[in-house]
Amino acid sequence: MALGVMLVILGALFLLNSLGVIPGLGFRELWPVILIAGGITIIYDRVRRSWRRR
Repeated sequence: MALGVMLVILGALFLLNSLGVIPGLGFRELWPVILIAGGITIIYDRVRRSWRRR
C-alpha cells in the first residue's frame, strides 16, 4: 500500500512538471527522494511484519 501511494505521488509530481506547473523539477533533482522513500518503504514493511508475528 505504501509503495502504491509513493508511486502515485511520484507520478503526480512528474505529471505536474510536464504540464509546466512545477518548473525545473526533473529526475536529477528527485532521485535522492526516490531512494529515501524506497528505503522508508522497506523499513516500514519489515517493522510491520515483525509486529504481526507478536
